[in-house]
Amino acid sequence: MPGGSAEAVRAAAGLLVLSARADGESFAASVPEPSCVGPPGRQFLFGGVALAAVVEAMERRTGQPATFAAVQFLTQVRPGDRLRFDAALAADGRTVRQCGITGWCGDTLFLQGHGACGGRDDLAAHQGAAMPAVPPPEACPERSVARLLSSNLNALLEFRLAGGEFPDRAEWEGRGGIDLLCWVRSRNGARLDRRLLAVIADCAALALAGALGRPASGSSLDNAIRFLAEPVGEWTLARMRVEGVGNGIAHVSTRLFAQSGALLAVADQSMLLRAATTG
Repeated sequence: MPGGSAEAVRAAAGLLVLSARADGESFAASVPEPSCVGPPGRQFLFGGVALAAVVEAMERRTGQPATFAAVQFLTQVRPGDRLRFDAALAADGRTVRQCGITGWCGDTLFLQGHGACGGRDDLAAHQGAAMPAVPPPEACPERSVARLLSSNLNALLEFRLAGGEFPDRAEWEGRGGIDLLCWVRSRNGARLDRRLLAVIADCAALALAGALGRPASGSSLDNAIRFLAEPVGEWTLARMRVEGVGNGIAHVSTRLFAQSGALLAVADQSMLLRAATTG
């Protein structure tokens, strides 16, 4: 957001505003309602926003860019809750610094995670997945995700359907077995960074409907993201795939590409299946 403070940009993009404590190893934040999903009266912090906070806490703790981050969600936190993220150095290497992260709401542990920051200069490069051939964002229709995710997320992120299927009503039926491809960007014009990629990757529940052939959504049990290239631009193409569903659990993966075709990040998560609701 041109001319705005860093805190205002974070808030407008739906990210938590982290305040460092005196020891520099802990970070405090409040949960804003626009960063939450779920039905009225039962809203909770979107898992991707929590993962983005973990990425930021690691980067500020180590002073280096994140390489990967993974979290396990233990309980939900609500709008207005005060949170604390403790970032401990688990291993302090010469090129990579590894962190352990615990997230607290009062005396309740609501997430635990780990990750690494850093890297080294190396000419070797490889991209195993090519960006799918899809029209550019401006040629793709904008689609609402309120029915399957939340009107809050729909207000923070712009989604343009590049491939696959989006349900438009509760009784929708599809072919099944289809991946979802969406161009996604922040509605406030914020440029991509690792935190925003973490939020977008957690939207993979949107792929459940195309895979199952009926409206469906899920609640994340865990969340992981691995970064390959420095984010650039505003748009990312998210290719979301349901790898498998069984025993009421769905396992999904996401690849995030820059408009140039560069693979920016790969992400995966497991989620409890639940009926789609309007948030």
